Amino acid sequence: MTNVKSLTMDEYSAWNAGRLARERVSRRSLLRAVMAGAGGYAYAQFHLASAAFAAGGGSAGPAGVVVSGRHLSFLPGADGALRPAMAVTAQLVSKTGSLPRDLRAYVEVGSTPGQFGTRIEADIRHLTGQYAIPGGPIGSQFYLKAKIDGLSPGAVHHYRIRLSDGTVSGEAHFSTAPARGPAVAAPFTFTAFADVGTNTAPTDPAFAWGKNPASVTAAKGTWPPGVFDDNSYLPDDPVAGVNGTDKRPALTQTLLLATQKPVFTLLAGDICYANPSGSGLPADDTTALTRIAPKGRNLFNPYVWDVFLNQIEPLAAFSPFMFATGNHDMEPLYGNTRFLGDSPAHGYAGLVQRLDFPSNGPHTCPSVYRFVYGNVGVISLDANELSGELQTNTGYSGGAQVSWLKRTLKEWRGERPDIDFVVAFLHHCAYATSDNHASDGGVREALDPLFSRFQVDLVVQGHNHLLERTDPIRNGKRTRSAPDGSTISPAADGVTYLCVGSGGRPRYPFRRAPGPAAPPPAGVTASGPQSLPAGQRYRGYRPPGGANKLENNTENIVNSYRWSAEKQVVKAAGHPSGIRIPETVDWSQVRYDNYAFAAIDVVPAARGARTSMTVRCLADALPGSRQPFTEIDRITLVRTAGAGKVSPG
Repeated sequence: MTNVKSLTMDEYSAWNAGRLARERVSRRSLLRAVMAGAGGYAYAQFHLASAAFAAGGGSAGPAGVVVSGRHLSFLPGADGALRPAMAVTAQLVSKTGSLPRDLRAYVEVGSTPGQFGTRIEADIRHLTGQYAIPGGPIGSQFYLKAKIDGLSPGAVHHYRIRLSDGTVSGEAHFSTAPARGPAVAAPFTFTAFADVGTNTAPTDPAFAWGKNPASVTAAKGTWPPGVFDDNSYLPDDPVAGVNGTDKRPALTQTLLLATQKPVFTLLAGDICYANPSGSGLPADDTTALTRIAPKGRNLFNPYVWDVFLNQIEPLAAFSPFMFATGNHDMEPLYGNTRFLGDSPAHGYAGLVQRLDFPSNGPHTCPSVYRFVYGNVGVISLDANELSGELQTNTGYSGGAQVSWLKRTLKEWRGERPDIDFVVAFLHHCAYATSDNHASDGGVREALDPLFSRFQVDLVVQGHNHLLERTDPIRNGKRTRSAPDGSTISPAADGVTYLCVGSGGRPRYPFRRAPGPAAPPPAGVTASGPQSLPAGQRYRGYRPPGGANKLENNTENIVNSYRWSAEKQVVKAAGHPSGIRIPETVDWSQVRYDNYAFAAIDVVPAARGARTSMTVRCLADALPGSRQPFTEIDRITLVRTAGAGKVSPG
């Protein structure tokens, strides 16, 4: 490998701390700067939050503080078994950008609507950060965090949030996971998507970034479209474009997920895009009102989180959201380690405060964890640590993540007959064929052997802004064709990989036709349909001009590629990267390049009987369908309950 001098996220953190020290930024001056901008920006954000608060049935007290962005997370034990408990996080937003010194917060819980017999005091975290740039932007946000324990398993629990000044949120409810035991769990559904973002940007950039309002009059009080929101859709986008069917697909996805009544939702990274640059480099505000950061820097706006958490609240306040981290989640602020004890933060320290990652994975990997719901074991992995494409965080665990994964799979496939299906979710794709990112060879090389050996059933991925499903794969090779409607036996057939990076960000095309800009592997000459532009393939799709007339929608893709770490380069933006290696693939089965999500229906069974997991891909506002969403693909994974043990070797 060619060595290139580049800083890790933790080295960036040390650099940032040193710069701040040289600038003599005290806590007093930092908070004074926060308040300098609070009069305008905080007030604008308060109106955003208070609208959501009122819509959810909240009643405000005299302190001028509202509760917004409530979201739930599971609390699994060390072995992944879910406790009869729930983590609750919400944001506290005020008109002034600060909270009363004596304000206290509580979560009230009961088993009957309107009756709350238990009160838990919540912790209030003040998340504050400043860039290593004199006069740069400052973020000041408050998060309420509580853990509700001792609940009844498999039961509905009602809750609300109350502040000591009398502020009360609207009532919400959640269901705890079913108890472990010999009884067969009832059928359940969970949902999955990735690369979501928002269709609304934070308001009033003059105050958000500590600038003189006169210097941003050209912005007219708003961010340029597509910087801190998703609104850079191409005019000809059939869903989000000028004549499209849905102008806000990121918001719509959450509302459509809710129609499936999921017991939990997986978000496979690239959560809100507060860091639109996405390479994990230090932050810079000098070009905040443009689309591109200077070389070696990333743009970052922490207030995008306010918008995003309000966006998902209609579902996340009622059903747990479980997050993996993507490249846009390596946030260039809060890169220090003080939020994670003695563990490195890798740019995730802000996420640890805003979200609730279970802490049962490797000590140094905050977004790596496991949990078991019913007969399904779920594993969240940090693909940033394995990536051959974007190498800012590659290798930070020193092998701890993969070692932990191997131990987990060995345990689940050797000592846990109650786990029939194993689902992994992560960001960078081991198998995908978009023109923008395609497959990550680093992820594939690290995970495919373990997934194949221990018979992982389904891998949920993001990063590529489209939906793509593979045929079953074992040890890098397709084992069989599995078109729409297929029944797959993972024990015999292998692993299915599903990319759901179609959660709302502007779409990516599939790999282009072979040519100088998209070369096929050496010695491969494209002919016939394969020499045409890449096309889509999903239920109901009709290519222009008839099958294989104007585009290549066959199963063979002769000019895809994977990212390799065999040589490291520094990209023009200033981050370390691998190189592209062309490859021919035969495993790309379903291809849809607009906005969609997955709903997974699980039917547990008694030991020895047939149990199933059906994966449905649902497209948002499919043009011409006149429906809010349309099913475009379905496969069913089947196993014999209690027979998931894999022979060692």
